[in-house]
Amino acid sequence: MKATTQTGTARMTPDNSTHTAEGLLGARNLLLAVAGNLQGASPLIGWARELADLHATLNAVSEAPIRRPADFDDAGLRDRITVVIGLIDEWSVFHLPRTTTGRRHTHSLGEVISHVADTYAQLQQTLRHNDSAQDQHHATLRFAQIQEGYASLVDEIRALRVALPAGRLGIRSTE
Repeated sequence: MKATTQTGTARMTPDNSTHTAEGLLGARNLLLAVAGNLQGASPLIGWARELADLHATLNAVSEAPIRRPADFDDAGLRDRITVVIGLIDEWSVFHLPRTTTGRRHTHSLGEVISHVADTYAQLQQTLRHNDSAQDQHHATLRFAQIQEGYASLVDEIRALRVALPAGRLGIRSTE
C-alpha cells in the first residue's frame, strides 16, 4: 500500500484499486486549521477554524456569564455549529471513499471535527486563564489524545476500514 501526502490529503493505492480522500485533513493539519495557521483549498480548513471560534465563544461566555453581551444569541451560536457540522458531513459524503464492509463509526466527520475544535478551544482557555500546572497538563494531554484518535480515524477512512454516518442533517436540498 502506497500513500502520497500533500497538505493533509492522501491517495492510498492498495493492490490495483485507488481510494482518494482529497481534502481530508490529517491530524497535524487539522490542528493548524483550528488554530488559524493553515490555508489551502480544502473547505475543511475554514470550517474547522470557524468551529474552533464558535466553541471558544461558547466556552468564554459559559465561564464568565457576567461578561456576556446583552444581545448574545446562545441558540444562534449553537445553530451555527450544527450548520457547520452539516456542511462538513455533506462534503464528506461526496469527497471521502465509502466502504460497505468497514466497521461503523459512531460519529460523523463533522461531529468529530467539532469535538476536536471544542477540545482545542478548551485547551486554549485553560492555558490562558488557569494557573494550575496540573489543569494545564490535563487539558494538554486530553487534546493530544483527541488528536491521536482523529489521526487513527483518518488512517481508517483512507484504508476503507471505517464507515462514517452521513450525519444528522444528511444531504440538504440546494433549492
